[in-house]
Amino acid sequence: MSLYISQCYGDPGERLAQLFELAFGSDTKDKAFTADTILLHGEAGVGKSKALDILADEYRLKIFRISLGQLTADYDGRLALGLERTVWRAFEAKSSLVILEDIDLLFPRYADAQDNGLFLVLDRCLRQLSSHQVLLVGTTRHLRSLDQSVKSLFQDVIQLVIPTPKERAVMLAYLVERTLLKMDNVDILSLASQAHAFMASNLAQWCRLAEEKAIQESCPKVTQLHFEATLSHIRVLGHQGTMAEKPDPVRWADIGGLQQAKDALEESAVWIYKHADAYQRLGIRPSKGVLLYGPPGTGKTLLAKAVATESSANFLPIKVPDLIKAEVGESEKALTAIFQTAVRCSPSVIFLDELEAVFSSRETSGDVGRKLISQFLIEMDQLNKGDHHVILLGATNHLEAIDPSIVCPGRLDRLVYIGPPTQDERLAILKVLAKTTRVNPATDLAHIAASTEGYTGADLKAVLRKAGLMALKRDESHEIELADLVLALTHVSPSLV
Repeated sequence: MSLYISQCYGDPGERLAQLFELAFGSDTKDKAFTADTILLHGEAGVGKSKALDILADEYRLKIFRISLGQLTADYDGRLALGLERTVWRAFEAKSSLVILEDIDLLFPRYADAQDNGLFLVLDRCLRQLSSHQVLLVGTTRHLRSLDQSVKSLFQDVIQLVIPTPKERAVMLAYLVERTLLKMDNVDILSLASQAHAFMASNLAQWCRLAEEKAIQESCPKVTQLHFEATLSHIRVLGHQGTMAEKPDPVRWADIGGLQQAKDALEESAVWIYKHADAYQRLGIRPSKGVLLYGPPGTGKTLLAKAVATESSANFLPIKVPDLIKAEVGESEKALTAIFQTAVRCSPSVIFLDELEAVFSSRETSGDVGRKLISQFLIEMDQLNKGDHHVILLGATNHLEAIDPSIVCPGRLDRLVYIGPPTQDERLAILKVLAKTTRVNPATDLAHIAASTEGYTGADLKAVLRKAGLMALKRDESHEIELADLVLALTHVSPSLV
């Protein structure tokens, strides 16, 4: 089981397994290397409790769980008394594991923990751990919310993060072996490759849903089809709140016009996933940075989603508020976390919209902006060094405002211009939009395309929406007619003149 923890969580998992081995693997503990206290942190669902349960079962430890809710309910709010009594029961049980669940709720930051009776009890209990074969582990989802004086009491701090594709496969194999129903020709590697950004809880939920699906269909065994049918029911939340999501499917055919941009993105951002072996045989490393630039409303965000869909990659949309933090150094940490999430959720597409808002020239940026630019360059260079299936897509309306170091070779070096749609492209956009609205098939869309010089794709979408309202007012055929579209043009002005 220790090997399983190492295979599922990499170096942090191996370190956790080693600490348990040193603490409980032999009758004599070498105190020079053993930690009596561990602070385990990671996102909700990453598998902190499950990892501890597995290790406790391997070493036959009795588990004592302590939480704010449990202490409040069992000891009428006398938290210090409840903590002390629970730890003493662990001492009497000898080989045991004490788990302080969500320890940040017991000892929140800025709460003057050292003046709290609960802190004094914890400190006193920890001083006596060395004379007992007891390991105390605090778990938290929000390490920054924990009082620093409490954090300093722990000898080792370990973070469990989103599993890589290989680690997901190990987790899934473990869960599949322990399902109630038997499996029928389930391809674990294939399933793991579809489980983008899944954490331990997501994989467990997936197995449970597949079992329920099989039971509903009166099948004695769970098949690959049961897993694939329930995949879309699972919502994934990535590292530190950053979404690593499967966007709503957007195919190239769903985007009217922009053929040159589609071809460029196909070469730069899709082939790297679909033809990775060919790149390796040729000995070349494709660019991992693409910058979409052009007027607003021309479809840059839609193209980014299409790249994620066509390459079967995760989509991480990043906005300015995700990067701007009040505390010193936190903005750089947020940027680093985004790249770490993308690597562990690979294949993935990071989409940075309104790039100029954060990464403008150093001369015009403030102190935070300059530090973010430096950190961004470091992360991009690291991305290019490794064999990571991560693409960075940037979008901007003002190319001239971007710092030159960001668009140099090896970074966002593939520039793709997304300009105003031509008349033919406007017609193609209208035809795509007409597929999802009730437009009379006899409507002359070519006439509208010819009459919308200066309209972007977003403008045309607004025209269709306004025309729909006009049709509702008429309340006749419940279809959008040419007259509705012509009237809508008088209400929706072109963005580009």
